[in-house]
Amino acid sequence: MPSRRQFLSAAALGTASAVPQAARPNVLVVMSDQESALLPGPVKLPNRRRIETGGVNFSNAFCNTPQCSAARSALLTGHEPHRTGVLTNVDGSSLGKGLPVSMPNVGSVFKAAGYRTGYFGKWHLGGGDRLSQFGFDAFEAGSDEAVASAASIWIRKQTGPWLAWVSFLNPHHIYELPKPLSGYPVRPGVKPPASALANLAGKPTEQRQFVDEDQGRQTKDFAPGDWLRYRSYYCELVEKVDAALGTVLDAVPTLDSTVIAYTTDHGDALGEHGLPFKGPFMYEELIRIPLVIRAPGLSDAAGDELVTQTDVAPTLSGLAGVRWPSAVAGRDLSKPHEARDAVFLEYYAKQKWTNPIRTVRTRRWKLNWYDRGNKELYDLTADPRELNNLTGKPAAAKVQANLEARLNAWRAPLT
Repeated sequence: MPSRRQFLSAAALGTASAVPQAARPNVLVVMSDQESALLPGPVKLPNRRRIETGGVNFSNAFCNTPQCSAARSALLTGHEPHRTGVLTNVDGSSLGKGLPVSMPNVGSVFKAAGYRTGYFGKWHLGGGDRLSQFGFDAFEAGSDEAVASAASIWIRKQTGPWLAWVSFLNPHHIYELPKPLSGYPVRPGVKPPASALANLAGKPTEQRQFVDEDQGRQTKDFAPGDWLRYRSYYCELVEKVDAALGTVLDAVPTLDSTVIAYTTDHGDALGEHGLPFKGPFMYEELIRIPLVIRAPGLSDAAGDELVTQTDVAPTLSGLAGVRWPSAVAGRDLSKPHEARDAVFLEYYAKQKWTNPIRTVRTRRWKLNWYDRGNKELYDLTADPRELNNLTGKPAAAKVQANLEARLNAWRAPLT
C-alpha cells in the first residue's frame, strides 16, 4: 500500500551498517501521558499537524500495557514489560521495579553512537534524577510549560547530532477534575459515552470491583452530564499538550532533517462502560494510542499496520542509522518486514492491586484473559464499542478457541 512504500523510503537514512555521525539526523521524541487515540470530541492540534504533515500517522498503534511506568519501559527499550521487569508503576505506593540500568535503552544506545542526549519531563522508571546512568546527558522535570522551555533551550544549544525525549504530564491531570465539576462547560461536539455502568453486568467482575473499591469510586455516581464535562476537560488537556509541543517544535532548526515521533504511554477509559482513568480492563479507549513518526523522505501518509510501543525504539534507531546492540521484541518499521496479524498485550497491577490480564488483538477480534479466569471476547467489526462479551457463545466458539491457543503460546515463556 502507498503508506508502506512511502515509509520504507526513509530506510535510506539507515541500514544495518552505521551511518557516519555527520550524516545522522537529529531525533525528537515527544510524548504525552494518558492520551487515548479515540478522543471523545473535536480538538485543535495545530502543532501535532506539523508532525503529521509529511509523516506517518499509525492508526492502529497500541500500548503494550495500560500502565505508565511499564509502557514507558517498552517505548524506551523495544522490549515488552514482562521482559523489562517493569510490570507496574514505579513509585512509593506501587509494586513496580525500576528499569534496569543494564538494559539498553534509547538514551544509552544513542549516546554510545555519539549523540548528545537529553530527557525532559516525567521519567517514572526509577533511579531518581540520575538519568546519566541511563545514557542521558541532560535531565530536567517540572510542569509541561517548564519542560517545554528547558527542552527548547537545550535543543538550541546543540551542534552535533542530538536526541531529545520530551515527556509531558497531560492529559494525566484528568485525575484532578475541576471542582465543582458542574460548573465546567461542555465543549461543542463532545459526545457522551456509548455505555454506562450497567454494561459491566456481563463483564469480568474485576471491572466492577475497580468502581466499587478503587479509583472508580470518584465517578461512580456520575450523571450523563458529568461524563460530558469529564470528556470536555480531557479534550482541553490534550490541547494544552499541543501548545507545549509547539514550543519544542519551534526550537528545532529544520523539521525536514529531523526524525520526530509523537506518542503517549496509554489512553484513558473516558467514561465508556462507566469507567474512568485506567484500571484492570483493556478497552480500546485505553489501549489505542497516538503514534506519528515524521522522518526525512516521508510524505503525508497513514499507516494502518498493527504496531505497538516496542516498535518505537528500533524504528528510531533504524531511521538514524544507529545499531541497536541486541535483539528486541519490537520491529524497525522503516525496514521491510511481514505485517503482524495480531498484537499481544499485558496488564499486571495498579498500585498495590495485582490483577494480571493478557490480551490478543487482531484486526477484528479481541480476547482478554484474566489470570483469575474471567474472559472477554469482542467482535470489533460488529461491536466496536465492546458492549457484548461473546465469551462462551456457541457462534464464537471456534474464534475463542483459536485466540486462546495463540494467547497460550505467547504466554508459555512467561509461566
